[in-house]
Amino acid sequence: MRAAPLLLLLAVAVPAAGAPPAPAEDPAKLLQAFFKAKKEEDRAKARAAVEAVAPLEAKGIPALRESILKAMAKAGRSVPPKGRNEWFQFPKKEQEEREKRKLGNGLFYSQHNGTKGLVLGLHGGGVGSGDAGSAQSAFSGVVGSLGLSGIYPEVLEKTECGWIDPPETERWVMELVKRARVSWGVDPDRIYVTGHSMGGFGAWIFGSHYADAFAGAAAFAGAPRIYWQPGRQDVAAEAVVEGYLPNLYNLPLFVFQSLDDQNVKAAANVFACRELKKLHESDPKGWKFLYEEVDGLGHGFPKKGPKPGLEWTTGNVRDSRPEKIVWQPTREWKNTFYWLRWEKPWINSELVATLDRARNAVDVVIKAPRSIDPRKTEAERDSFVRGLSVYLDERVLDPAREVLVTVDGKTRFRGRPEARLGTLLRSCEEREDPAYAFALEARCGDVIEAAATGK
Repeated sequence: MRAAPLLLLLAVAVPAAGAPPAPAEDPAKLLQAFFKAKKEEDRAKARAAVEAVAPLEAKGIPALRESILKAMAKAGRSVPPKGRNEWFQFPKKEQEEREKRKLGNGLFYSQHNGTKGLVLGLHGGGVGSGDAGSAQSAFSGVVGSLGLSGIYPEVLEKTECGWIDPPETERWVMELVKRARVSWGVDPDRIYVTGHSMGGFGAWIFGSHYADAFAGAAAFAGAPRIYWQPGRQDVAAEAVVEGYLPNLYNLPLFVFQSLDDQNVKAAANVFACRELKKLHESDPKGWKFLYEEVDGLGHGFPKKGPKPGLEWTTGNVRDSRPEKIVWQPTREWKNTFYWLRWEKPWINSELVATLDRARNAVDVVIKAPRSIDPRKTEAERDSFVRGLSVYLDERVLDPAREVLVTVDGKTRFRGRPEARLGTLLRSCEEREDPAYAFALEARCGDVIEAAATGK
């Protein structure tokens, strides 16, 4: 007899046969709740609801994408259209500590000339020297004459490699570029980076490590970092440091070097551009670059100034859906690259991903990083592969057909990915770039089978 109440409860809890299903939750309302949430626990609950919602219909994705990006733009910090500005504001004690360390406050100059495109201009300098005003002075006239907007930041600490030292500088600069692009409504496919001296080094850095964010780079009298032969620094190069050359497969690069430059010795750029030439000849579809080498100009600009180099650079438009990606990750926080996402990038490995639209497939090959213990390195491969995924839309592959993803000749995904609101929200959060707002994702898992290439 004791079971009767339980039976009655079950009878009440189970819907009658033929009863209509519970109404599906409205994705737009779930997003609204997420962006309205202020407390951390409320935001976590709202995100969980977003993740759990049923798969999206394709026709509804554009409106949802637009609503997410609008909400993010509204919540994000705006960048003033002109003048000298500071990004950071600190309490008095913290400010005093920063001054002791000689850390800057995120000084930058703004130059808003419309939505056609945006140039990130980086200043030169070194230990104890360099300021944003020098880049603004050197590039703003040319940038304005090209009808483009400009943003000119200053390093946070004046060191020999100020654009990456400390690392906060690098991350802040990319955040500043994003906020300027969004604030001013700039075409995201026409963002460029340039610089002179240490700023040229910065153009190499940002152009390669964040190639998917830029349409072109121009480095004047600045070079990438080099592995030099023992005892022959600035004379005989052994290799370019990881993270530069592979990542430039889809980014056009202009390089200027005077052979008598005593500040940035020519050997670095001579070697790096020779290597770029070899890469381009091995695959003419990639590694587009223009190298201008002269003698007698020292550490200056070309005789005609930076305009010809910037004209060539800004004549390029970003391809956010390249058929081939070459990616050598060197930053743990940089876990997306074009239409790839790597939850935990395998630092210094080299990944090549190629679209085969006839097979509706992505074929990935990963070259392990250099290691003193190759066996250990290979043992790590599977754990890293499991964190790899491919973002999808109709411009990448046909989502209506079965999608195939192979890694190192083995099938890691086969099927039709479902459009998910959680994926769309996360991809927007990662880059706040409409070109990289994806609702579909093919995640690599266990090996399914040895891949059939169809060749």
